[in-house]
Amino acid sequence: MKSHRRNFLKGLLAASTGLGLTNNSAAVQAADARASTRAEKTGSRKKVFAVPAFFADADDLPEDVFGDLCVMRKGPRSMTEGGSPTAIEPIMSVREWAVKAAALKDIWRMILGTPPLVDCPLEIRVEKETLRGDIVERRVTYLLNPGERTASLMLIPNGARRPAPALLTIHPTTAFGKEQTVGRGESADGKLTPTAARRAYGLELAQKGYITFSPDLLGAGERIYSGRRSFDNQPFIDAHPHWSGTGKDLHDLRRALDVMQSMSEIDATRIGSIGHSQGAGLTNYLTAVDGRVKVGVANCGVWPTRVHKGPFNIARTAWWTGQPAMRPFLHAGKPPPIDVHELLALAAPRPFLNISALNDCGFSVADEPLTRAVWENLAQNVRKIYALYGAEEKFQSVLHLDGHDFHDPMRVRAYAFLERYL
Repeated sequence: MKSHRRNFLKGLLAASTGLGLTNNSAAVQAADARASTRAEKTGSRKKVFAVPAFFADADDLPEDVFGDLCVMRKGPRSMTEGGSPTAIEPIMSVREWAVKAAALKDIWRMILGTPPLVDCPLEIRVEKETLRGDIVERRVTYLLNPGERTASLMLIPNGARRPAPALLTIHPTTAFGKEQTVGRGESADGKLTPTAARRAYGLELAQKGYITFSPDLLGAGERIYSGRRSFDNQPFIDAHPHWSGTGKDLHDLRRALDVMQSMSEIDATRIGSIGHSQGAGLTNYLTAVDGRVKVGVANCGVWPTRVHKGPFNIARTAWWTGQPAMRPFLHAGKPPPIDVHELLALAAPRPFLNISALNDCGFSVADEPLTRAVWENLAQNVRKIYALYGAEEKFQSVLHLDGHDFHDPMRVRAYAFLERYL
């Protein structure tokens, strides 16, 4: 199994970086044979981490696809002047991680692109309030940019203690946008379809006593460009060639957080974010860059680009255009400059639950031994960063084989995590 896993990872890594190697190549098989012979002769494997104890079982193995998360370049203070030797060494403290985290955030900002240098007040308006049983639905509009007003739906449980914990509930890739998260998605015979019901987490969480805030993402709901299908954001890309779709989404979601913090009903110190699919990916990204998100829950939203069968998924040239700055790296056969494990680690030490289907993103149930190894290795390395804070239990990774959906057992796990930490 280990040899099979090693071949899989080598081949997938090679494919993701454009090297053209495959699992069946004679070169890879010969390399594996040599590596196996060396391992048998030595009878041991090099340890990467010496302390703390949590690092003790982290071996420098080919399977350690995401081990780069826990190392950084070190040297004397003069190293940035270019005249001192440096080395890649393990991160051993929160202080050292803070240096790498700042560098990762700089890289992430470069990938997201440059937003226009404009700012404006929120100009919040409460447009309408509707009673839905024990919940008040409030339609709130506000400015994202000068001249760009958007609407979000805020669900407020009647009788809840004020101020209450609140959740930014980010919808998946659906034309319904915010309507789906508040329980008005696709229906049949007057009822939500089972799939739509599983995506109404904004409504479900309001029924559990949280205030929820559901905005439309660019290209969804009330923000679909005239004459275009949902999530076709090319007009935005044309107007902002130095920005990105993901950068715009994060800008808009941070404005949503601004609005949430201004609401007297919301406890601004207890705001979390939850989402499925695209909403999950954005929850990951938002938690990485905005400390106001105290707890994050992401369901089936991210897959590491370095082991992705279709890495251009995040850097498409058509339809939804997320991170176009990634394209040169992918075309040139270079690894992505920042990947999922690094963005997840940037949430540390805040609680984060990542739920992933092992048979997602083009992988099948038959691939489970391989995809499980990938995700377990990713989670192991993210937890090492959390361990620096003594908070490794606050990062949780849940893996299943139920496909790209937010099934009942996973929502139960998600809501229990929110209850524990928010």
